[in-house]
Amino acid sequence: MPGFLSWKLNKYKKMENTRRQFIKRLGLMGALFAENSSFLKSADTKPGHTTKYSHPRNSSEKARVPVCLLVDDSCPLVHVYWYHVKQVDGKGPFTKDGRLLVKNVPNSFLNKFCAVVSRHNMAGKISIVPSPGGAGDLVNGIPGFNNSLITEWLNTAKDRLSARFDFSPEMLTHNRALDLKTGIYSEENEAEWSKKQDRTVLTPYIINCLNILKKAGINASGVTSPWNFGTYVEGEYTEAILAAQKKVFNHDLSWYFLHTLDKQPERKPWIALKKGDCTLVSIASNMPDHFWETIDSPKTDNEYVKSIADKYITANGKEGSMINVLKAGGWPVFVTHWQSLYSNGSETGLRALEEVGKRVNTHLGDKVEWKSCMELAKLSAVTQ
Repeated sequence: MPGFLSWKLNKYKKMENTRRQFIKRLGLMGALFAENSSFLKSADTKPGHTTKYSHPRNSSEKARVPVCLLVDDSCPLVHVYWYHVKQVDGKGPFTKDGRLLVKNVPNSFLNKFCAVVSRHNMAGKISIVPSPGGAGDLVNGIPGFNNSLITEWLNTAKDRLSARFDFSPEMLTHNRALDLKTGIYSEENEAEWSKKQDRTVLTPYIINCLNILKKAGINASGVTSPWNFGTYVEGEYTEAILAAQKKVFNHDLSWYFLHTLDKQPERKPWIALKKGDCTLVSIASNMPDHFWETIDSPKTDNEYVKSIADKYITANGKEGSMINVLKAGGWPVFVTHWQSLYSNGSETGLRALEEVGKRVNTHLGDKVEWKSCMELAKLSAVTQ
């Protein structure tokens, strides 16, 4: 598939891997970073056991391994992925198996997502695209939708997710870049545009994104890159993030999600920039988005749902991407997308996520603990 969409689909395999120093192990926190694979040797787990975190009570007790769920491309009502495919195909747009892609995602889907992550005590981050597809924005309205629907979505997110999930912009449009001076959209998508920018341009761009969320009542503790936004100018990008977060929210500690490191399951978050009292932590995913394939499949049967969940953790809890990360000594960080869970309206991906949640609690409930991105950032900041 030509253009940036094929780049997006293959992002997980082809992302430039930035080599950084592994997390150091210090003092009493050393128990947290003990060999994760040893956790898997315990045969007895408690089915349905919830994953509330606690530090070791003594030197022989190991802390649970942090687990985090990153949800990209989400926003009220608009199916951002529709705009991706439309821009590439110029018609349709269609799924790979020939079905029309739905253009909108109803608010009811957010409520279903909230119910799933709440049942399984999941935590992580969820993106909120400030101006999805360049079609209006969260403050001034999105054409074709009543503003009350936008407010309803935002209120649901704040009320039902903010205790366990952090919020972030995924730049402004997750589509074409906007010239803030002229108000004209570029022909380039934001990732391509970012390659030629420095902090003097990136900082106000990110400030604009954060300000829209702030005006909408959202406290964004981090930033998510659309595609590989910022990869080619990461030094300038991190400076811009740190400055923007300080300017808009007065955050001294923040995080960003850019890197997908599927081939490095041992990786953990790292400090990308420390400047005075301000610290920026890079949180990378180390597992592919296995839910993505549900976008292009009409299958909805239980066996198919379970087969997707198997790729993360099998029914017996012994295999899958998540188990591989634990064995490698990493912190399992999932990345998925709103469209991967919505599955072009069938919601198959969300059902698979629920199955993953059940299996994690059943087999790893006393070994892992769901964490938000800010919680991962705090752990990284105090141990590096």
